[in-house]
Amino acid sequence: MKEKTKHLLSTLESDRAGNSFLIRTLETEPDTEQHTVGDSSAVLEQRTGCWLFNLRESGDFTELASRLESPLNTFYVNSSQHWDEIKSVVSGAYAQEYVQYVLDSGMFVNDDSVINPDIEVVKIDKSWTDFILTLYKSEEFGHKEYIDSCIDLNPGFGALLNGEKIGYVLIHMDGEIGSMVISEKARGRGVGRTLMQYITPEYAKQASIGCGFVLPENRCSQRMMEKSCFIALNRKIMWVYH
Repeated sequence: MKEKTKHLLSTLESDRAGNSFLIRTLETEPDTEQHTVGDSSAVLEQRTGCWLFNLRESGDFTELASRLESPLNTFYVNSSQHWDEIKSVVSGAYAQEYVQYVLDSGMFVNDDSVINPDIEVVKIDKSWTDFILTLYKSEEFGHKEYIDSCIDLNPGFGALLNGEKIGYVLIHMDGEIGSMVISEKARGRGVGRTLMQYITPEYAKQASIGCGFVLPENRCSQRMMEKSCFIALNRKIMWVYH
């Protein structure tokens, strides 16, 4: 690992939970492009081409953005309080706030108690892609090429009830946990929590820390993350789109 990366990781540890996405990316892609301004930083997630920002002071985003060699199309910011500066720099940008849930791998203890004995969990392969696309209605990610890439890169799990596919969970290409969708007819049976019992230990093996994002109004998913050893940040983060 380059000294530059080691130094940035050390700096990011001052707010380990808040910088979890950047730390995970540097641990898994240590040679990626990175820039710093004071205590702020920008890290390129190579598989997706998305920039990840840790912003501390006013003006830091403006300076960091001027240094980047690749375009700012979709990017992550670990605090939504910098939105006014960002939209003044990136014309036409719009943002979506999320609650960020953090998993510190060293603190993870899996609860493998049986939630619903009728649910069978299997590792996902590409024979699941068509089923996943019937559930995952995402304009950004809900297409075959993306789902197949997620399956190729990371472990994923599917749930069966009486041999019928009823839900799945994957890890996104950029390293965040998700997506997960359960068939409407199978909700309320512990399917999501059961799938998390399988994927979270695999996720924890990949880096010292990780994260997932949940919309603020999605209390069901938030409760499931909390029961799976993830802890919510005390501030909203945002994904910015251009």
